[in-house]
Amino acid sequence: MIRTIEERLAAVEAQLAIRQLASSYARAVDSRDIQLLGELFAPQTRFGEHGTGAAGARAFYGPVLARFYRSFHQVVGHVITDLGSETARGTVYCRAEHEDGDQWIVNLMVYFDRYVAIEGRWLFLGRRPRFLFVGDAREAPRSVDFNKWPGREEDFACELPQSDASWNSYWNEREAERAQVTTLP
Repeated sequence: MIRTIEERLAAVEAQLAIRQLASSYARAVDSRDIQLLGELFAPQTRFGEHGTGAAGARAFYGPVLARFYRSFHQVVGHVITDLGSETARGTVYCRAEHEDGDQWIVNLMVYFDRYVAIEGRWLFLGRRPRFLFVGDAREAPRSVDFNKWPGREEDFACELPQSDASWNSYWNEREAERAQVTTLP
């Protein structure tokens, strides 16, 4: 498929805008800019009982962000897939750190995103975080669930990497090697 220079340029511009969206989310969360945070979501994005769109986002994130004093979200990798003229998907790797009382908790996570362009502006249609590790940064994850945020174990179900089909396929074919590098399931 031969694409025109205009089509290629539009794809590059879309990717840059989508990458900026993920970074803007991190900045809005960490600066507690609830107004900006709401503006990053499409009008049809659902936030359960909190509503939809910008108002739903603000109603959802306001109380969530009040649960810890400081946070730092570091976007460390972004893969954009299924890029069309008005829709796309992506995965965003993130290291998020949270001050929770006297605790300093690290979340290693991947956001699974859906994006939509509305009037030329890329917005989140949906964000689903999945966690790799939650706990004290000074401790190595040594349990199956990797969730060590005292009092918030129910809030963060650590699913990755074991929930990826490719992960299981890879290690199922290499049982002997796996046994040499870990004693965990």
